Amino acid sequence: MGQSQILIIAISILIIGISILAGTGFFSDDEIEANKKAMINDVNHIAMNATRYYRRIGALGGGGYSYLGYALPSGFRSNLNGKYSVNPVSKAVLQIAGVSARDTNNTVVAQIDTYGKASNWTFTGDFK
Repeated sequence: MGQSQILIIAISILIIGISILAGTGFFSDDEIEANKKAMINDVNHIAMNATRYYRRIGALGGGGYSYLGYALPSGFRSNLNGKYSVNPVSKAVLQIAGVSARDTNNTVVAQIDTYGKASNWTFTGDFK
């Protein structure tokens, strides 16, 4: 083999290696963003469930316009996206926190008002 053929093979291997590294980086970024969006979706589902509890009268197992007795149903506590917990801040505000199943440094926290609207979103880790 001539020197020019060896040089072409070496350059080809280098280009393929760089392409693989770049592709892996793009995939990792997309995976993090997809996990963040899935967790935001989960928080919104929990918010809808909590709002139903908030508006239901106490005699029917609701909070009677209070989040103070709300307990997260077992089906909402964890899934492939993460683990979730709730903390009633007051009668009218519920805090929902989620920790990513992919990386425990990635968290999502939101506060839910009496209308079920999520606000004061806080993201940590790679979710920032």
